[in-house]
Amino acid sequence: MDILLNIITHPALEPWLILCAVVCFERIWPLPTRVDPMSFVRFLGERMASRVKPKTSAPNSQHVISGALAAFMIIAPNLVILIIFREFVYYPALFDACILYVCLQFSSHLQRSQQIKKAQILEKKSLSKSLLAPMVLRETDMLSEVGVTKATVEGLLLRFHYQSIVTWFWFILLGPFTALTYRVCYELHHSWNTKLPRYEYFGKAVAKFVFILQWLPIRLSAFISVFIARGVMIVTYIRQHRIARSISETQGAIVLRACHYALDINLSGPLFYRNTKHRDANKYRRTKYIGKGEPRAIVISNTIALINRISVVFLLLLLLFCLALHTAITY
Repeated sequence: MDILLNIITHPALEPWLILCAVVCFERIWPLPTRVDPMSFVRFLGERMASRVKPKTSAPNSQHVISGALAAFMIIAPNLVILIIFREFVYYPALFDACILYVCLQFSSHLQRSQQIKKAQILEKKSLSKSLLAPMVLRETDMLSEVGVTKATVEGLLLRFHYQSIVTWFWFILLGPFTALTYRVCYELHHSWNTKLPRYEYFGKAVAKFVFILQWLPIRLSAFISVFIARGVMIVTYIRQHRIARSISETQGAIVLRACHYALDINLSGPLFYRNTKHRDANKYRRTKYIGKGEPRAIVISNTIALINRISVVFLLLLLLFCLALHTAITY
């Protein structure tokens, strides 16, 4: 019993144990969307943009500066309040766990994906499209059955890597406030997505910041995705594709290429984004990754299984990092 207590109270393991506890708790009891603080962040981002975004005729640099200042005004005051408040909390670890719990909130997407799978099996096309719409930015009304499945798989994989993997990484590396800063910026990046013409420059500063924070954890996770699914075939994958083809390659391309290889299915391709008057002007072409065939409803279950395996391995990797960091500091 004393040995177990010493392990639990070991200073090197405290952040990792908090992370594991919150991940398990969030899987069992995710926050409903109506009370999710990140939903309020998205709403606040939209309202802020409507107030401070310059006119279309304004110089591009003015849009970029306005977007950066808007993000700063949303994040900085709240972050300062939370940092000060933590100093007066009797149980800081519990406070950190609460912040992390708010930051994660991914399980609702897993549940929604299962609902989409059931709707497709029952051939309820309209229901599956309406369930998919809140998960993705793209236009869903024009999607076929295969298109809905592919969009569900892609949305699930991207959200898992962006919302969970990157948040875990920065929580362990630099603590809860860095993780919170990333998550708020990620939500603002969604609200001011640069793929939408009206936010092309306004959301550029936030998009760049998010890209920097995602750079390392996404590459680690892409490696893990291929390794746990294909084993030694990771060598072939690196020779043929590499984890990233350039230092500035988009994180989405890295994730989708690795996961298409892990699941051995077709992923990505051209898509349309919503909320524009001229649909043709909003077409976005992704590189299509070819596997054994187009994904069917059953692939959603395979995707969730892959996500669960990546989660376990990445958490173990973070555990090794915590122990290595503690050993380096001690000696």
